Amino acid sequence: MTGATAAYLLRRVLLLVPLALGLSILMFGLIHAAPGDPVLALLGPQAAANPRFLEQARANYGLDDPLPIQYLHWLGNVVQGDFGRSYAFNNVPVLELIGQRATATLQLQGVALAIALLIAVPVGILSATRQYSTTDNLVTIGSFVGLALPNFWLALLLQIWLAVELGWLPTLSAGQAKVPWPGRLEYFVMPVAVAALPSVAYYARFMRSAMLEVVGQDYVRTARAKGIGPRGVLYGHALRNALIPMVTVIGLQLPQILGGTVIIEQIFAWPGLGDLAFQAITRRDYPVILAVTMISGIAVMVASVLTDLAYVLVDPRVKLTGHQ
Repeated sequence: MTGATAAYLLRRVLLLVPLALGLSILMFGLIHAAPGDPVLALLGPQAAANPRFLEQARANYGLDDPLPIQYLHWLGNVVQGDFGRSYAFNNVPVLELIGQRATATLQLQGVALAIALLIAVPVGILSATRQYSTTDNLVTIGSFVGLALPNFWLALLLQIWLAVELGWLPTLSAGQAKVPWPGRLEYFVMPVAVAALPSVAYYARFMRSAMLEVVGQDYVRTARAKGIGPRGVLYGHALRNALIPMVTVIGLQLPQILGGTVIIEQIFAWPGLGDLAFQAITRRDYPVILAVTMISGIAVMVASVLTDLAYVLVDPRVKLTGHQ
C-alpha cells in the first residue's frame, strides 16, 4: 500500500466520525418522533389507568427529560461503549443481546453471499462467452425469475414443500443453536436458499454484462491476435477487469442484504439481528433499535471503505489518492 493510498483510507476512516454522528442524530430523532410509548408497550395498556405510575416509569428510563438531554446522555454512554439496557428483554445489556444475535446473522448472510458468488460468477462468465446461445437465454430467463420471486413467498413455498409435505427439513430454525455440528446444517438450507437466490440472479446478470464489455476491449483483441488461447484470454486478461465493477455491486448490495434479513429471519424464526430488530420495533425498545441501527449503519460505512481498498487488490492500476 502506497503512502497516498494510506492517506486516502485514513481520510475515509476519519470521515466516518461525522457520518456516524449525523446518523445517530437522525435515528434518535426519528425513533422518538414515531408514534407509540415504550413504557405503555412494556407495561401494557392497563398501566394508562395510573398516570403517576407512568410518570415514575418514564423517569426511571430517563424518558422524562427533554429530547436533546436524552440524546446527549445516550451519546455520552455510547462513546464509553455502553448502549444501555433493553426495555423489553429483561433489562439485559444491549451489546450482550446484539452479540448473541450477530453471529447467527453473519453465518446466514455470509454463507448465502459466498454461495451466491460461487454460482453467479461462473454462470455469468458462461453466459457471456456463449452470447445469444441456448445457455445464455436460459441464464437470462433464470435471472429474471430469480429477481422477480418475492423472498417471503419463496420462503413459505419451501416451508410447505420441503418441511411440511416432504418432511426433509425443519420448518423453523429457532432451535438450531442447540444442535451440534454437522446436524445444524439442515437448518441452514432453506434460509440460505431464500437469501442467496436473488443475489445469484443479480450477480450473474451483472457479471455477464461486465464480461461482455471487457471482451470487446482492444487489449483483449490484441491478446487474441498474439495467439493466446481462449482460456488464457478469458482468465488472464478479461476476468480480473470484469471483477472490478462486481466489487462495487457487492458493496452497494450490503445494505439490501441486511434489510432482507429481517423478513427471512422472521419467517424461519432465525435468531439473528433482523429478528431482534423486528421485536425491538414492535415493543418500542429504543436502546435496542438505536444500537442495531447504529451498528448496521457503521458496518455499511466500513464496507464502503473496504470496497475502495478491494479496488486496489483487484486492479493494482487503481490508485486511491482522493484526487482526479
